[in-house]
Amino acid sequence: MAIIRESIDINQPVDKVFAYTLDVKSWPKWQATVTDSEQTSQGQFGIGTTFKWVTKAMGLKMKTTAKVTEYEANKKWSKTIVAGSTVIDDRLTFETVPGGTRFTLQYDTKVGGLFKPFSAMVVSSTRKSMIAALADIKRILEA
Repeated sequence: MAIIRESIDINQPVDKVFAYTLDVKSWPKWQATVTDSEQTSQGQFGIGTTFKWVTKAMGLKMKTTAKVTEYEANKKWSKTIVAGSTVIDDRLTFETVPGGTRFTLQYDTKVGGLFKPFSAMVVSSTRKSMIAALADIKRILEA
């Protein structure tokens, strides 16, 4: 188990940053490891909403599913991600700061199965992807 946490300040209001992260179709635009993302449940975004996508990581493609476990508009939302034998509790938080929003991603990663012996490599790769995703969402929203 490893907790990875990274933040970035974005020169946009919290409601705009928050709304963009809820748009499942935008995920591949700012998360290079995500492809073909879609919401699989009906209705409005909130606790219980489900998704699926393909994750590209370390040269492999994995089918990934997730379910929203926490939701507070313009403050935070969380989801539990399952990719094979790896489970990630993903928490997104949004804080008003001078000039915009501090957006924080936190992953509590549990690597299992065939990847367990390579957990340090998985965590390192995940951290690099997280930092790149934060830079990409900043670039997109500030354009």
